[in-house]
Amino acid sequence: MNKYVGGLAKVFNSVKSRLPRTKRNRKTISLLTLVHIAWRNLVSKKLRTFLTVFGIIIGIGAIFFLLSFGLGLRELVTKQVIGDKSIKSIDVSTPNSRVLNLDAPLINKLTGLPHVEKVGKAFSFPGSVSYNKSDTDAVVYGVDKNYEDLSSLNLSTGRLITNTDTFSIVVNSSLLRTVGITDNKSALNKKLDIKIPLSAKDPSLKEINQQFTIVGVIDSGSGGEIFMPAGVIEGAGVKYYSQVKIVADDTSSVVNLRKQIESLGYQTSSPIDTLAQINQIFKFFTIVLAGFGAIGMIVSVLGMFNTLTISLLERTKEIGLMMALGGRNNDMSKLFIFEAILLSIVGAVIGIIFAMLSGEIVNFAMNTSARTRGVTQNFDLFSTPLWLMGAMILFMVVVGILVAFFPSRRAAKINPIDALRRG
Repeated sequence: MNKYVGGLAKVFNSVKSRLPRTKRNRKTISLLTLVHIAWRNLVSKKLRTFLTVFGIIIGIGAIFFLLSFGLGLRELVTKQVIGDKSIKSIDVSTPNSRVLNLDAPLINKLTGLPHVEKVGKAFSFPGSVSYNKSDTDAVVYGVDKNYEDLSSLNLSTGRLITNTDTFSIVVNSSLLRTVGITDNKSALNKKLDIKIPLSAKDPSLKEINQQFTIVGVIDSGSGGEIFMPAGVIEGAGVKYYSQVKIVADDTSSVVNLRKQIESLGYQTSSPIDTLAQINQIFKFFTIVLAGFGAIGMIVSVLGMFNTLTISLLERTKEIGLMMALGGRNNDMSKLFIFEAILLSIVGAVIGIIFAMLSGEIVNFAMNTSARTRGVTQNFDLFSTPLWLMGAMILFMVVVGILVAFFPSRRAAKINPIDALRRG
C-alpha cells in the first residue's frame, strides 16, 4: 500500500511540475478564517498556550514595570529639581558687577529684545526682623510682580504682593516659627519690624527700618525669607538688581535669546540646562533597566518559538489537507503569523496590566511609609503614559512576527502529498 501511495505521489508530482503554476488555480483563504483557525488551535492546547502567554506576561511585564519606573523617577526628580519653573525662563547674571550691572538700562534692553514675553527683577539683602521682643535674621527680597510670577512661590495662605502694595510683605513659614508664630493663618495682618542696613554696604544708601504688614505666607526653605515690593528698596536709592529673570514667548526662542544676552557680556542659565542633564542621566538608566527586563523577554521568545515549532510538527497533516483542498502556501504562512500575533497581544496586554497593578502597590507602600516619616505630599514612582503601552504592545507584535518567521516559512514549503502520506 505504501509503495502504491509513493508511486502515486511521484506521478502526481510529475504531472504537477508540468502544469503552469498560477495564482488563479488556488483560492485565498479569508483572513478572518485564518484568524479563527489560529485562535481555535491556541484554545485547543490550553496548557501549552497558557505557559507561552505566561512567559510573555513575565517578559513584557518586567520591561514595562522597569521602564515605567525609570520614567516616573525621572519625572519625580525633574519636578523636585526644577519645580514649577517655566523652561522658557532665563536667569541673567553678571560675571563682574564692577563692569556690567543689572540695572534699569539693562531691563530696557532686555524688554526690547524679540521674543521676550516679560522681564522680572529682584533685590536681595540681609536683614533683621523683630516681633514681640523676638529678633531674628532673614534674607529680604525686593521683587516686582513679574519676578514674583516667575519664581512660582508656593503660597500657603493669604496672597502675594501686587504692584499697588507699599508696606506689605510675604514671609515663609520658617520665619514665622522662628519669631514664635506657629499658625500660618493667624500670621496674616500681623506687623513685623524689618531693618535692612543698606548703608553698611554703601554709605550713599538709606537704611530701611520700617514696620510691614504680612499679607501672605509661603512654604520654602529652612531659612527666614521675606518678600517685599521692589519699590521700597528702590526708594532707598538702590540702583542695581541682584537677580533678573526673563521669559521667552516660546521654548524654541530660548537658545537665541541666551546668545543675544551673552553677546552683551552677561551670563545666563535656564532650567533647560538642568532638564538636559537629567534626561542624559536617565537615558542611560533606562537602557540599564530595559536590559534587565530583556532577560525575561528572552525566555518568552524561546517559549513562543517552541510553541509554534511543536504546533507545526503536530499539524503537518492538517496543513497538507488544507493545501490539497486549495489553500495557498502564503495562507499557511499567515496562519502561524496570526498565532504569534494573538499570543503577543494577549500576553502583552495582560503583562502591562499586571505591571501597572504592581506599580500602584509599590506607590501605595512607599507613600504609606513616607507618611510615617512626616511626608504629607503624595508622589508617584511610576509613569505609565499611553505611548509606552502602545509601544510595548507593538514591540511584542513585531517580536512575535519575527519569531514566527521560520515556522511560517516551513509551513509554506510543506508538500501536501508528503504531509498526507506521513499523516
